[in-house]
Amino acid sequence: MKMPLYAELHCLSNFSFQRGASSADELFERAAALGYAALAITDECSFAGSVRAWEASKATGIALIVGTEVRLADGPKLVLLAADQNGYSELCRLITIGRRRCAKGEYRLLCSDVEALGPSVLVLWVPQFSAGLPKAQQKRNDNNDDVHAEWLATHFGERAWIAVELHHGPDDAAVITRLRALGERHALPLVAAGDVHMHVRRRRALQDALTAIGLNCTIAEAGRRLFPNGERHLRRVDALAVLYPPDLIAETLRIAARCTFTFDGLNYQYPHELVPQGHTQTTYLRELTFAGADKRWPLGFDEAIRVQLEKELALIASFKFEQFFLTVHDIVAWARDQTPPILCQGRGSSANSAVCYCLGITAVDPAHGNLLFERFLSKERKEPPDIDVDFEHERREEVIQYVFNKYGRERAALAASVIRYRRKSAVRDIARVLDLADDQIDQLNRAYALAHDEATLGVALRERGFDPASRVIRQLVALVKELRGFPRHLSQHVGGFVISEHPLHHLVPIE
Repeated sequence: MKMPLYAELHCLSNFSFQRGASSADELFERAAALGYAALAITDECSFAGSVRAWEASKATGIALIVGTEVRLADGPKLVLLAADQNGYSELCRLITIGRRRCAKGEYRLLCSDVEALGPSVLVLWVPQFSAGLPKAQQKRNDNNDDVHAEWLATHFGERAWIAVELHHGPDDAAVITRLRALGERHALPLVAAGDVHMHVRRRRALQDALTAIGLNCTIAEAGRRLFPNGERHLRRVDALAVLYPPDLIAETLRIAARCTFTFDGLNYQYPHELVPQGHTQTTYLRELTFAGADKRWPLGFDEAIRVQLEKELALIASFKFEQFFLTVHDIVAWARDQTPPILCQGRGSSANSAVCYCLGITAVDPAHGNLLFERFLSKERKEPPDIDVDFEHERREEVIQYVFNKYGRERAALAASVIRYRRKSAVRDIARVLDLADDQIDQLNRAYALAHDEATLGVALRERGFDPASRVIRQLVALVKELRGFPRHLSQHVGGFVISEHPLHHLVPIE
């Protein structure tokens, strides 16, 4: 008998910080091995891991569904999926709203925020169950479920589902019966989903540790706040077929078929302010370049310089990167026009560009240097070149505010950077949730600093009074190995800006 195909619609990667215990690569490789039709990455109120998921999707051939999980402050827990590019933009806007209401790392969304989503967003409601509740409390929960279901049906109609998430609980059959009745009362279809937090069951120990890190307690103290078992992994399709009725599995494929958004169709546009009327981006960059050349060489420049400039301008135009150069020129020109001027200097590979020299971005004279422009911009790389400009530290904030004032805070934002677990932070966090003392954590970090492999780590641990064969130390070593390289949190780039013609929330969420 041929096993039914399945699409997982609710899955967290390790970009759901202190929740997801697997990377996008691990999740998509496992989904491919299991024969899944598609995998939705639905990190909590975030798209921070979506590009890595897209790359993993392309590498494995498993379709990516872009979505997010949100817990409403005045409503239920939802999984929201982007059906197309409009849906993606709407979810970016929603995440932006939720994140901007709160301090870093938090969000707050209301039912009214979700009600404003258009028809390109599909909505899955995830009912919350607690086993063994008193009858009176269970009845109150049932009444609350009816309120949520009515709200869902009223506002989202044919793009709303009840997600049935079964993890071998005390009575899964009763859960299905109860949700079927709820769906029939409110004309809401049911769909299978996994609430996946890891690609394989053996990541359970790391997921427990991450939960405790997020709760700022030990694993033992986390208690009932940990998952009761290791079922929140990508499961075999035949195992799912035993757990779920066939119509609930088939519904996953119908939903997946409606989700056609890919990042291939996402287009970025430079701001229009950069090019004055009467010019195209090509003619304006050419005019600025040769005007700069006349200033650099007031007595005239030789034919070799002209040939180099023409070569660079032609390559820049072939990639339509003129506005990238115009952006940097605009900021540098403004800085130097201040009283007193803000000191700045381009560095790195941009020094290989005669155009950058003429625009005043760098100070490397191509007449006295051996320019290797292909290191700066090449046809093979097919991406904008890397131009780093250093501004004097004390006045950098003036430059940042100039960019915000010129383009507006809806169209300009500092880029985020991902802070990852390194050796020291991984050892510290894992040791704390295993209830090791601060002085032991210091000694563990010293041992890791001296170790080059497992053998030398064992020696270093013994020298500091630890038994590498003990259960706690074996657990620590295994968890640290898994955790290193995981994203820990988002931070702010020291000066990298994203500037767009349209509001940035059409492209990416903003915090």
